[in-house]
Amino acid sequence: MNCTDIEELAPLYLSGELEEERKVQFHTHLGECRSCAQQIQQQAAMDARLRQALCAGLPYAGEIEQSVGGRIARKRSRQWMLVAAAFLVFAAALGYRILRPERLYRDAALDHRQEVIEHQPRRWRTDTAEIEKLAVRYQLADVAALAPAGYRLEHAKMCGIDGHPALHLVYTNGAVEFSMFVREGGAVKPVSAHREGSEHLARFRTARHEAIIVTDGSSGECLQLARFAAAVL
Repeated sequence: MNCTDIEELAPLYLSGELEEERKVQFHTHLGECRSCAQQIQQQAAMDARLRQALCAGLPYAGEIEQSVGGRIARKRSRQWMLVAAAFLVFAAALGYRILRPERLYRDAALDHRQEVIEHQPRRWRTDTAEIEKLAVRYQLADVAALAPAGYRLEHAKMCGIDGHPALHLVYTNGAVEFSMFVREGGAVKPVSAHREGSEHLARFRTARHEAIIVTDGSSGECLQLARFAAAVL
């Protein structure tokens, strides 16, 4: 396992979804590569802050489960236990579906703010050949063409948003920078706008790709960038 594999698998590792065999390989590489180990520590710290922000004021699911389980045990009713368990599973799944788009937007906005606006240290790829190698994994033939005239591709790297790996592309026209996060798509969805703090976001899906555009410019500019990319993809 090399440094590029670490970047791509980091979101699954941090969310506890990495297969056991790959987890062992992941740990082995971290023990041998100080740079990757520091990167994972930074990402873990950011994930912790994000979880704290998302879950502020919400009840802890474990406490709810223990409370319900205790009441059911006192009633000695296996039937009610099964019903309550099924309800908890349904509620958790429903809550995840409701909050998932919000988490996607927050992850993308946070990455853009920390990595593009604040310029926190990251292992960016600036070499064209290296960026193209990353892009091939997402079936992107020409990442430079995803931005309109006047913009150029500045750098790129693998990252994690919403618990899944994505390709983070940063474009600039010399005065303005914007982020584009690209990952595997699904059901086709038209361009939609969202705002997260001072950042404007636009999201769309094609049959093969999902993309999220993030900029601290105007909402109209963000939508224009997203529509241009959607037409190319």
